Amino acid sequence: MSSTTPAFTVSEESQRKRGRNIIYGAGLSLLLALLVTWGHLRYPETYNDVLLWSVIGFVVLANLINYVRHRRYLRLARDHRVEVHPGSIRFHAAGEFSELDIKDIAAVNLYSGKKGLRHIQIRLNNNRGIRLEDYADMNGLAAALTEQVPKAHVTDRRV
Repeated sequence: MSSTTPAFTVSEESQRKRGRNIIYGAGLSLLLALLVTWGHLRYPETYNDVLLWSVIGFVVLANLINYVRHRRYLRLARDHRVEVHPGSIRFHAAGEFSELDIKDIAAVNLYSGKKGLRHIQIRLNNNRGIRLEDYADMNGLAAALTEQVPKAHVTDRRV
């Protein structure tokens, strides 16, 4: 990687926000399980054993899956970066990289909100899409990307 090639990584704030969301989800799941348990103790004929164990099993399984997926995301985000080279964009992840030729880009949509640039959507000529979000310098990434793509292919959208 040369010093003139901009490289963009996933922001620490984004990783912390995802961690907080996992904790909030676990808290709401615990609240749901407690409400069903209370209902089972109070009205056993309505909140029967099948409902109780189904909800508890679902809550435990869903939170376990969320936790495993979050750990995988953190592991992959640590090594992930995007580099914008003249004529191409290189995506590095898990020790490997893939490269996208700028000529394959049909459109670049910049989605902005009240707090600034939220995400970048790249639509390819084959109608597939790539969504770039949660990078530390989203404005820098947008500038580096739009510098490479013809201006007619770039659209700035307010969300």
